[in-house]
Amino acid sequence: MSKPFEKMHTRRLAALAVCCILLFLAASVRTFQFQIVQGEGFRKQVEKSTAAVVSVSAARGEIVDRNGIPFTRNKAAFSVEIDHIFLRKQKQNQARLDNDALNATLLKLMSTFEQMGEEWIDNLPISQTAPYTFIDTEESALQRLRSELEVEAYATPEDCLYWIYLEGGIKKYQNKSGKCTHCGEKFDDCTFIGYSEEDSRKLAGVRYQMMLMDFSRYNNRFTFAEDIGAETVALLKELSEEYPGVTISEKAIRTYVSGDVASHLLGKVGPIYAENYDEYVTQKGYPANAIIGISGIERAFEEELRGKNGKMTVSLNSKGDVVSVEESVAPIAGNTIQLTLDYNLQKAVQQILAEYIESYNKANVDKHETKAAAIVVLDVKTGGMLACVSYPYFDINDYINRYSSVAQAEGNPAFNRALNGIYRPGSSFKPLIAAAGMAEGIISPESEIECVGRYMYYAPTYTPSCLNDGHRPGSMQTVTSSLWHSCNIFYFETGRLLTIEKMNHYANMFGFAVPTGLEISNALGYLNTREDENWQEGNVIQEAIGQLNTGVTPLQMAIEAMTLANKGTRYESHLLKAVLSNDTTQVIREQEPVVASQFTLTEEQFKAIADGMVLVGNNIPSPNQLTDLGYPVAVKTGTPQVTKETFNHAFVSFAPAYEPEIAVACIMEDGGNSHHMLQKILLAYEQSKKGLPFEMEPNASDPDAPPENSSSPDGNAPSNPSGSSENTASETSALSEPESTNPSESITSE
Repeated sequence: MSKPFEKMHTRRLAALAVCCILLFLAASVRTFQFQIVQGEGFRKQVEKSTAAVVSVSAARGEIVDRNGIPFTRNKAAFSVEIDHIFLRKQKQNQARLDNDALNATLLKLMSTFEQMGEEWIDNLPISQTAPYTFIDTEESALQRLRSELEVEAYATPEDCLYWIYLEGGIKKYQNKSGKCTHCGEKFDDCTFIGYSEEDSRKLAGVRYQMMLMDFSRYNNRFTFAEDIGAETVALLKELSEEYPGVTISEKAIRTYVSGDVASHLLGKVGPIYAENYDEYVTQKGYPANAIIGISGIERAFEEELRGKNGKMTVSLNSKGDVVSVEESVAPIAGNTIQLTLDYNLQKAVQQILAEYIESYNKANVDKHETKAAAIVVLDVKTGGMLACVSYPYFDINDYINRYSSVAQAEGNPAFNRALNGIYRPGSSFKPLIAAAGMAEGIISPESEIECVGRYMYYAPTYTPSCLNDGHRPGSMQTVTSSLWHSCNIFYFETGRLLTIEKMNHYANMFGFAVPTGLEISNALGYLNTREDENWQEGNVIQEAIGQLNTGVTPLQMAIEAMTLANKGTRYESHLLKAVLSNDTTQVIREQEPVVASQFTLTEEQFKAIADGMVLVGNNIPSPNQLTDLGYPVAVKTGTPQVTKETFNHAFVSFAPAYEPEIAVACIMEDGGNSHHMLQKILLAYEQSKKGLPFEMEPNASDPDAPPENSSSPDGNAPSNPSGSSENTASETSALSEPESTNPSESITSE
């Protein structure tokens, strides 16, 4: 019985042995496959335990003038950034920003920067030292401060600093529960080490910027400083262990190579602030640390300039070391924005205006001095802006890096008078009334209206007068002679017959009190209406000479001249000439002229207006005469009153008068004879068409000439306010309210 059992047992053992051998062989093969055949792949998988997709910023497109001259450039520069991930601490199972570590790192960085002569970003609009004051900066910056800190408009600088100190753990405060607001522990047990007042303010500047940028685990990179020197870069890299969370990155930054040329128009770029996070990050898919256009042309053409970011995959092993970096999607640089502006003409007009103001003030040492003015030049055939000058102007780099120095300078250079200054146009409004009267059939080119010296329709309570400069009471005035002599009576009667509604209708057709089409911010202005608080029937004739509640911008005045030159066709004003590829080899989109409104002036009607304006232009004396240019120039001046003692001076013009190419308008605050600059502006335009800069001649503005030309028959004599045909209600230069509400008080009798 034992032998069969032994045989069976032996067979089982043998079978088991075979199974073990087979399993061993299978395991060996599998192990060989894992370790030898697929070993490298598994090793990489272990090392590549995490991978992150990082956005690669695209180079921003450039801004150039109509001839390709650049206003902006991009340059590679080193930036210092702070990474949120290295400055966190675990607390109550949550990773939170370690204020102690961050503030210590920031102070160390600041000390190093001060030693190296570097600057860091601090846009907190509060003075650096006590007693603390709000810096005279952009109102939007103060509004952003109050909004971010959730404080009332009456909050003091100290109130604002308190909340920044609280948020950033910069100072130790006790809350109602007896806990330290800095660390959350019992207040008496807190080991918080305080900072000096100077260091606290420095930290507040950076921590406030972090608040604006929503520096967090979601937006985990903060730019501390840009465009730092190579020596500072080397030092920070050498001592990198002393600056936890600090990294050096190289990226393109915006530079403005045009200096003070077109500085009011270009605008600037900046980070995405919290209030814009939803628009740009959530809706448009921008990275949270993206740089965007925040004003001017930079903002208006953000979509074209920004390009498309690329993607880069960064793989990390389990230790957090970078294993590989692969560019999965290449960035595409932004497009080039080609403007209608002519760099050479813009620069020339700035210089012409600045030198004229200097010489004018020098010649008027015992009188009022002009400190501000604006000039706009438009392409008549398209509405494109060729030049736009607001004086005083500034260097765009000062505006970006030292805004307070610009904002606090005399004359408020930061204010763009050309686009947003609202002024009474005075007699420069009269060509519009002449055109409206003829278009409505109220007058014709041959119509005559007697200048009676004093307008008696509203007698005895309101009897405004005419200066009768160049003509006598009792003379018969036509459209042409009334513009030449700036006869108020002619326009009082024409305006009254038109009615306020018809005048406003045509004023809208000429671009007043309606959107201009310009891509960047510009004011609408206003006209007289029956809804005005100071409305009286006499206000109708006040508007007919561009007074009382008539408020317009220099841009709109240039549009008036353009519309006249086009015999009633008004184009939308614009700055964009074309969108080009980044390398400028391809035209992606070209801006076509857009008709904004249209009515018809016949050739005869147009000629009646142009003839009168040419007579004004022909009367400009040497050395500023227009008669040597080789073509006639249409001009209409105005001298709207500001106060009882001061007047602005204005003009509108188009040239050549009968085959117009450009329209020009100017407002000169508390000045005179601004049309004496027109010769040089037109010469500069001729040079710009050839692609050449304009060379100013020495003493070209004739500072020894009398400040006012008393013989000029345009009805303007600001040196003799009591005799001016435009002595009307007082006018403040920008965004003003009329001083007088009684028309009978608005025009001074002779």
